[in-house]
Amino acid sequence: MKISSKLKSNLFLVSAAVIWGFAFVAQCDAGDSINLFLLIGFRYVLGSAALLPIIFLFENRNEQKLEIKPKFKTTVLAGTICGTILFIASALQQWGININPNAGKAGFITGTYTILVPIIYLIFFRKKTGLNVALGAVCAVVGLYLLSVQNGIKNVGFADIVLFIGAIFWAFHIVTIDKFIDSVSPIKFSSIQFLVCGLWGFIIMLITGHTDFSVICSQISGAIIPLLYMGLCSSGIAYTCQVLGQRDADPTYSAIILSTESVFAAIGGVLFGVDKGMNARAYIGCGIIFVGIILSQISFKKKNKKE
Repeated sequence: MKISSKLKSNLFLVSAAVIWGFAFVAQCDAGDSINLFLLIGFRYVLGSAALLPIIFLFENRNEQKLEIKPKFKTTVLAGTICGTILFIASALQQWGININPNAGKAGFITGTYTILVPIIYLIFFRKKTGLNVALGAVCAVVGLYLLSVQNGIKNVGFADIVLFIGAIFWAFHIVTIDKFIDSVSPIKFSSIQFLVCGLWGFIIMLITGHTDFSVICSQISGAIIPLLYMGLCSSGIAYTCQVLGQRDADPTYSAIILSTESVFAAIGGVLFGVDKGMNARAYIGCGIIFVGIILSQISFKKKNKKE
């Protein structure tokens, strides 16, 4: 790989991590002024629309060159299933953030999905994991204890429990994507799953009685900046950066760079003043979780010459 292409790849991946990290700040900012399900609905439908130009400009053109084209029905089915899981994960994450608007803590607890993915593969698919995953899991447990258990195990915050359950669903979301990704159009798939997730948000919003149109408009206008950031930047721009970055990078290397979103969530939380409750113990916990995330991505097995 040329140095220039490697540098471009790194810049794209870091850009995606920064945008995703700062999205936790936007979620904290918007959570107080807008209904949870309206936020999810607006954010993801906007994110779905943001990917349409990329589909028409790049993906359709690239697929015309393929001998075996992905089936649209399979893409729709995969997008529907993953969009539903994405809705559950996003709703739990936003609920946890609404209870305790702390971008750094939310970012690091959510980031444990990286370690949970291989554990899910081990439990449900009997796919063996390495020493790296075991060490990463230990670090995650220790880090979560320092981050969330400040005054005894009985006083663990409800928000932290909700965020961790959300991380489990984020992990299942990754596993489900992995099962479909080779047979779908990736950007069409993302647009469809965002649309399905957003529609679930609007449906639950209406079912729970949030139907006053003037209130809905008022809430959207009151949180329009963070909503635009989450919809256009976190979904459209960041996803495009991820695709462009991973095109010329090793998957493990990409995962390590993208996992720094939790670090940028903490940085954004401090810069924008939404992480006032974090003490030294909590920051140490964040650091240990991050070490665990990195360890879970590094294989200690010796590669043969062919690999």
